[in-house]
Amino acid sequence: MPDNTQIIHDPNKKRFIPVSKQEIVADLLADSNWNDNEKKLFNDFCQIFAALYHYKFHCHLEELKRCYTAFNPDSDIVSKHEYSSEQLQENEAILVKDMRELLNNANYEALEIDDINLALSSESYSGLNVSVDLDDFEQLIVYYRGLATKIEQKRHWTSLYLRKKTFEVPIYKRMFMLLKLKSEAKRIQELVTAKGEKFEKKVKKQVYKSRKSLPADLNEQHIFLKLFKNIPRSDLEMLFPNRNVKLRLFDKIRLAITGGTGTIIGIISTAGKIATITLLSPTAIIGAFVGLLGIIFRQIMNIFTQRNKYMMVLSQNLYFHNLDNNSGVMSYLIDNAEDEEGKEVILAYYFLHNNPDKNLTQTELDNIVEQYIKDKYGVTIDFEVDDGVKKLRNEGILLEQADGVLKVLDLQKSCERIDEEWDNFFTPKESSCSI
Repeated sequence: MPDNTQIIHDPNKKRFIPVSKQEIVADLLADSNWNDNEKKLFNDFCQIFAALYHYKFHCHLEELKRCYTAFNPDSDIVSKHEYSSEQLQENEAILVKDMRELLNNANYEALEIDDINLALSSESYSGLNVSVDLDDFEQLIVYYRGLATKIEQKRHWTSLYLRKKTFEVPIYKRMFMLLKLKSEAKRIQELVTAKGEKFEKKVKKQVYKSRKSLPADLNEQHIFLKLFKNIPRSDLEMLFPNRNVKLRLFDKIRLAITGGTGTIIGIISTAGKIATITLLSPTAIIGAFVGLLGIIFRQIMNIFTQRNKYMMVLSQNLYFHNLDNNSGVMSYLIDNAEDEEGKEVILAYYFLHNNPDKNLTQTELDNIVEQYIKDKYGVTIDFEVDDGVKKLRNEGILLEQADGVLKVLDLQKSCERIDEEWDNFFTPKESSCSI
């Protein structure tokens, strides 16, 4: 089925640069007044810097994988190593800290718990009524990158489903989630403590109901990493594993009317048949009651059919919005972060190198880059000038003056400096993977 939806990008400033690094480099080379040798040197600088940070982020990825080994629900690795509770706690703390750092490097924004609750309380665009118990989670981290509006046309009950209406659906372009459920025993104990011992049976049923759709091989150590695309901001609840799908009020009323009417008619019809049976044949009476039970059963099945339709919509949404899972999410985000860091450094270096007479400060550099991106690509960004300047400083390329003016080494010296650090990666005592 062709996708007729349209996505309108959010005009507000965004931290990430929605243009590929390759396109930016090509445009900078084309826009400059450099001679052939300078173009070659700038291209060399971009390539060797990319190689340097590719290796640094590779080190970061290896550390993330190490910490994630004991928590990965998809792992097919055989290991004789047994983790102590202290080791598990330490690895989990490092994993959470490093994932937050990685998401920040990739220019994702944290979605705080108040924003999550607001999204969960909003009316679902997909027409689903889904409840989620956020207190079920030991760890819950949600980040997004990019806001947009999706324009869709669909039939709606307000037009009696006769014609399509146009809807504007606010979406998160990229959505990351880190989830770790509390153990079932811990969650039950929390609820019993809060509600009282007399509610223990009800509490156990509640926890079981919220987790009945989870995999049978799930254990309390598992940490889930999820990445989605183009998620409606009002449909955030469909991404949680402990979701509970319920009927909407509209469906309850519709089923009550149709089911109740059908049942009443069936009762009246059955009573009429029994009243007209002069000999009160047992077979005829039983047949009339079986017919009535059939009517009632059909109305009950209508409820389950509607719920199954909900589950089908939920499954379809997740199928088309899912980008990656668990360890694959790490590799995806590493690639995002590597690109963002590279673009920030290349843009900062280019405009400092090509404007030596302007004596740019960090604020002025920030404004120049933001204006260039707006003029060249038609997008408004909040350029992470701090990151770009920091990387140039760390690599020994930045020259800072007392009055806040920023300068950089020339192309030849910059290439030599980066090349020197690249060579030192393979000298163990001098090797460093810090980003």
